Amino acid sequence: MAGGKETPRQKLIGLMYLVLLALLALQVSSAILQKFQFLNGSLEQAVKNAESLNETKLGAIEKAVEKDKKYSNILDQAKAVKAECQAMIKYIEDMKQEVIKATGGVDEKGSYVGLKDEDKIANFMVGDPSTGKKGKAYEMKQKLNDFTTRMNKEHNKSFPMLAMDGKEDPLTKGDAEQKNKDFAELNFAHTPMIAGLAVMSDKQTRIANMEAEILNHLASQVGAKDIKFDQIQAAYSAKSSVVAAGTEYEADLFITATSSALVPTMKFRGTALKIENGKGKIKFKASATNYDKEGNAKMEAPASITIPKPTGDGDTTFNVKVEYVVAKPVIDVKSAAVSALYLNCGNPLNIQVPALGANYKPSFSAAGASVINGAEKGQIIVVPSSTEKVSINVASEGSAIGKVEFPVRKIPRPNIVIKVNGAPVDLKRGLTAPGPASMQVDAEPEPNFAAALPKEARYKVSAGEILLARGKRPVGQVQISGSMVGLGNLRSQAQAGDRYVVEIKGVKRMNFRDQIEDVPIPTSASIVVVPIN
Repeated sequence: MAGGKETPRQKLIGLMYLVLLALLALQVSSAILQKFQFLNGSLEQAVKNAESLNETKLGAIEKAVEKDKKYSNILDQAKAVKAECQAMIKYIEDMKQEVIKATGGVDEKGSYVGLKDEDKIANFMVGDPSTGKKGKAYEMKQKLNDFTTRMNKEHNKSFPMLAMDGKEDPLTKGDAEQKNKDFAELNFAHTPMIAGLAVMSDKQTRIANMEAEILNHLASQVGAKDIKFDQIQAAYSAKSSVVAAGTEYEADLFITATSSALVPTMKFRGTALKIENGKGKIKFKASATNYDKEGNAKMEAPASITIPKPTGDGDTTFNVKVEYVVAKPVIDVKSAAVSALYLNCGNPLNIQVPALGANYKPSFSAAGASVINGAEKGQIIVVPSSTEKVSINVASEGSAIGKVEFPVRKIPRPNIVIKVNGAPVDLKRGLTAPGPASMQVDAEPEPNFAAALPKEARYKVSAGEILLARGKRPVGQVQISGSMVGLGNLRSQAQAGDRYVVEIKGVKRMNFRDQIEDVPIPTSASIVVVPIN
């Protein structure tokens, strides 16, 4: 605004309005209409927020007048300003409701029926060119600008007019196409209904901001000669709220005083704070990088409190250095194989940070692996792609907590086991001639791997052959296509001194995703000899 220094929120609302006017000149898509709906909702919420703050300002003036009746005329002015601003905001709200009704109202889901409508809002707000009838926007322009003129005159302000024609609006006066349009045509002709609502919501926010600026000025006049600290409290500040048994507790006890007539500005790290009962509320997620050997990091941050000078000619700012200590959280990892992770396997981990308790809302990323979130908080599945190590970064609500690292080990190869009647064959003693009618050929996982990752340790012999050998020559052979192999004709030919030579040509493994992959078996481990006695 031209009438005073704008707050960051007022600047943001102004920027949103500039974006709105720029988009009005475009051919709008459904996606842009959704943006307009979001923009209108944001503006309406901004009006509510501003009015809540204005109520607080008026309350502060009322409390000051209760203490000193000589300021009663200022309270009367403040109430009059609020009443007039509220009446204007309500007038615009009523106009918005008429537009909604004229374009079809709302459906059973609460959505605007005429969200995209351009013709009905134009007829209602601009008028009918064929008959020369003017729409409601011309009445609105008159009321808005009369209101602005009145506020400027009564309170010595220089607020810009709320309803400008194209040649007056800073955004459009340099545009050859837009500058010749009047207020109604500029804002409501060839405009979707939802964009028209956003235009009117913007006027409401500007009125609320005008109200805020005037109330701020009146509030400063209430304490123009002296600042009355009428809210006194006892307080204390302890070095630590946690004390070990046998150690000393230290704290400072003191009096604090605030004034209900003051509307101070409080900032922390340059950002304005929400103020409740004269106290600025500081709340942030603590983080640090340089911890000492005890896992603590001493931190500090700037804060400030600004209040009007008792003389009324400017402000006084008090600077404060906020000191605190960030303790490094302990990351607790639970896993069946926590010492190392297996390459290309789904390694389930449960990563918790007990110090955060219910505030722990984790997210994870990893270098050298992919991460899959589990069903419960802190549960993940890590699939390493690096052959050396995996580093897992732990964060909570976007704030970094720390990282944990694991070495990576390769999947141990399975053992080829020959069984008869479900029992492993003793390869030193062999089989009694002529041998069994069938033989079971299994690929069994290494025990530690199977215990740690049972869903990864599922093997099956997929191809191979069993050869009956006598001396240096083969007698016969059968193919292996599964675990159980019928020996058939080999058994009828087997004699003492012969041997069964089992050659494995293929082994498959099913992983935690139930995907099948080939398992390489070295030549030295792919042949098993079973003697026949």
